[in-house]
Amino acid sequence: MIRYVLAVLLAVALLALSVPAIEHGATVSSERQIDHDVDEIDRAATTLVDHEDLPPDGHPPPQRVVTVSLPSDSLTSTPVDRFSIDRTSDQTSAVVVALEGENPRTTVIDAPIVYATPTENRSVELGGTATKTELLLRLETDPSGTNVVVVTRV
Repeated sequence: MIRYVLAVLLAVALLALSVPAIEHGATVSSERQIDHDVDEIDRAATTLVDHEDLPPDGHPPPQRVVTVSLPSDSLTSTPVDRFSIDRTSDQTSAVVVALEGENPRTTVIDAPIVYATPTENRSVELGGTATKTELLLRLETDPSGTNVVVVTRV
């Protein structure tokens, strides 16, 4: 009988010790996935600004499609509380990502990114329960004539 009690106590103790490691692994996995998505957005946006030209009127602007996979709440991943892209200047934007229970992390992108329309300086906000979101990035000009990357959901 004592063996069974000791076995149960040992199992409970091992489980209690492994929970922090599982949570840390979930956070690291989610951060890796988010970093990959931010890198894809960065690569697409800077390529548009640095290597593309606006076409003549009547022709579609240069564009890229990026798929963002926000992690959901599970044993192996930590959900995202905030994912936003804010234009910070005529040449840069900042991506702010906060996982649930973690401090926000900021990444700078060397391209001005706005949401939906080039005439307003709106932030791109991603979130919710959708596991994959496709973003269409188009090169356009804002009212001051600066090239900007306009993001819309596909």
